[in-house]
Parts: sequence; structure tokens; C-alpha cells
Amino acid sequence: MSRFFAFCVFTLLSSLSWSQAVVVSTHPIYLIAQKITQGVEEPILLLKDQSGHDVTLTPAHRKTIQDASLVIWLGPQHEAPLNKLLANNPSAISILESGIIQALPQRGVRGESLKSTVDTHVWLDPNNAVRIGFFIAALRSQQKPEHRAEYWANAQKFAKDMLVAANKLNVTSYTKPYWSFHDAYQYLERSLNLKFAGALTSDPHMAPTVTQIKYLNDSRPLTKMCLLAEGHASRNQYQKLGEIEFQKVDESMSGEGDFVVGWSNLAQEVQKCVLNARK
Repeated sequence: MSRFFAFCVFTLLSSLSWSQAVVVSTHPIYLIAQKITQGVEEPILLLKDQSGHDVTLTPAHRKTIQDASLVIWLGPQHEAPLNKLLANNPSAISILESGIIQALPQRGVRGESLKSTVDTHVWLDPNNAVRIGFFIAALRSQQKPEHRAEYWANAQKFAKDMLVAANKLNVTSYTKPYWSFHDAYQYLERSLNLKFAGALTSDPHMAPTVTQIKYLNDSRPLTKMCLLAEGHASRNQYQKLGEIEFQKVDESMSGEGDFVVGWSNLAQEVQKCVLNARK
């Protein structure tokens, strides 16, 4: 990991203008970058009101990338449309390819791990969020050494606040099963003591099959199950599941202005849902 990091720093230092901005691709990573650069500079969010999966690039996006001294993105696994612009850009750093986070494989609708895949929602793990924060601090400190103390102090405060928030929420000693419309929440499971019991579909844009609905009903661990779902899920897609506690969850925290607050709000919504399930 240290060798890769040294390579990243060398590549950045060899080609950068010190006065240029840090650009962040997606909202949750942007919120972390805001915490790290607070009091020094304001990062630029590249994909406003867009997810990494569905991207429409304009000339303004391309100009923002061109002018940036540091572009932080998750990587082609999450933001495939950006790959052509960023894969060979010496100023661009992929979090998923950096070696600094603990990534988990994607899972099938019945919970089986899928080989050679990665679940890209890595920011939902508090430890990963902290690592991303320190990584941004390290990169930006190399580019702006006169602000090294501020970046590192911000990263340390963010780490403390994040871990305190996570520790407050794991309040039960028993594992709580849940369903999801689309498996996007496994990085929350350790913090909230959750157990994934299946998903309706492997793709949030695809309707669940009759076979999968039957599987979930036949294998349900509780009479009333918590179902976590994206905001666009409609009742006719899950009404055959029987008794459920339905909770809309936005894993991208798109409406939030603070990462720790946004993560806490999301985690509390999930926790409320699973605690309202029953045998």
C-alpha cells in the first residue's frame, strides 16, 4: 500500500499546478473531502445530482477535470462513464484501486459472494470513511505542504467524530436480519450488527422475479421483515412479500451536507427498520 501511495504522490507532484482545485466525483466522497479541506479550500463536486452509474458529461465537466490538480473518484467499477477521461489522467486517483480501503465482493440475491467483483459502496463502512479521509489529507498535504497541519488535524477530527457516531449505534448484542430491494448496504452490517437475508433483484433497474419473491417468502427468518430500498422502488414490486417494514434509504446521502450527520441519519433509519421487524 505504501509503495502505491508513494507512486501516486510522485505522479501528482510531477505534473501539478499547486493553485488548482481538488475535484471529487460523487457526493459521499465529496462530503468527506469537505471535512478534510475545511478552513483551507472548498473541493468541487463533479457529478452534481448524478450517480456514478448514470453520468451525462458536459464540456463544463471536462474543463473541471482538466483544470484540477487532484481528481478523486471511486473508480471504473462504480463510475464507468468516467473511465475514458480519468483512467490515464495523472491527476486522478481511484479510491477502489488505491489499496487504502477494505472492499467486499458483490453478493447475489441470495447472499452468495460473486467472484471477481467489488461492492463499490465502500464509504458506508466507518473504517473505510476514516481511511478515505486520511488518504485525502495525505495527498493534499503533498500538494499544499504549507497546509499540512490543517489537513491532518481535520482528518483526525473526522476520524474521531465518525467512529464515535458509529459506536453509538451498535446497541444490540443480537444479529438482526433484513432484506434489501438491491444489495447496497453490506458495509453497514458490521456497524449495526445486521445479517443480509436476501435481495429482491441484483439490479435496481430490474423488477424482481416471481422465483426470487418465493425464495424470500419461503426462507424468511422473521414474520415481519425489514426491507431496505432505493427511493424509486414502488409497492407493486414488493407487495407479494407479505408483512414487511419498508424503509427508503439513500446510500449516496444525496440530500446531506455533512458526512457524519448523513451517515448517522442513514444508519438510524436502517436501525429503526430492523428493530421494528418481529418474529
